[in-house]
Amino acid sequence: MKILVLGGTRFVGRHIVEECLRRGDDVTVLYRGRSPSPFAGIARHVLTDRRAPTVEAAAVLAEPWDAVIDTSARDVDDLSPVLPLLGNVGQYTLLSTCGVYRRAPSRHGLTERAATIPADASHPVRASATRKLRCERYVRRRLDRINGPLLIARLGLVIGRYDDSDRLAYWLERALRGGDVLVPMDDRQVIQLIDATDVARFLRDAVDQQLTGVVNVAGARTDARTLVDTVLTRAGRAVTPCRVGEEFALTHRLQPWTEIPLWLPASSPELALMSVNNSRATDAGLTLRPLPDSITDALGWQALRRGWSQRWLDHARERDLIQRWRG
Repeated sequence: MKILVLGGTRFVGRHIVEECLRRGDDVTVLYRGRSPSPFAGIARHVLTDRRAPTVEAAAVLAEPWDAVIDTSARDVDDLSPVLPLLGNVGQYTLLSTCGVYRRAPSRHGLTERAATIPADASHPVRASATRKLRCERYVRRRLDRINGPLLIARLGLVIGRYDDSDRLAYWLERALRGGDVLVPMDDRQVIQLIDATDVARFLRDAVDQQLTGVVNVAGARTDARTLVDTVLTRAGRAVTPCRVGEEFALTHRLQPWTEIPLWLPASSPELALMSVNNSRATDAGLTLRPLPDSITDALGWQALRRGWSQRWLDHARERDLIQRWRG
């Protein structure tokens, strides 16, 4: 297969390029160069700003491609200079997000037919998802004009090696530090994660299957207790989880998701995004790694990139809150 990857040097895109190379594909990576490429000498590289393609980039885009996998389009401005330059493309895959769905609980989870958020609304929490939805609609209109096969892959929360999102990293880093760990989540809070290797394998399979339309690429649902216990156990440190509970955490003004990632209080509408229906993807061949295996990989990556975000709960404040909780 001759495959063009737009982006491809960070997290999910990096996994996709790795999967394509593993299968022997002829891969070209078109990227900005802000992240060093780990594929030098293995894949063809085209360095360009996709919003202002170079002459070389324009020529590459015009080549015939079995598939174009777009991992880096974050707004319509990333698409409008690129799509008109494309020649014959067997399939165009746009990576989007399940964040485009409205936060409305459903008995069957959020399917691909679920209502989406307003594409023209301004919402600080959902700004990136709004831009992704505009990308979806722009690509669909553009490719419909030329009958171009399009797959829109709406990703759930992705974890694994190369993860730079700082969501699971909070818990990985706390586990690697050891000691008493403040846990505010209700044990039963639903969390839905998917390994980046599973995403990459599925999307590459989708090229072979010529899968089109919209598909939710999301993982299996688990609960907060299982996730936290798995992270703490797999880290192999002396760790004590202090399950202070939501009421205590909110009373002491802890910030869900930002200060303590992956924590969503029971009243949060964002919990709806932890019940994404992935049956179309599983019917098309999506398989999921066991959570402990994904956590082990993620811990190995975090051990290499150690660091503590300024947004996260301060160590001293965590100790003080645990002391208050213990009375």
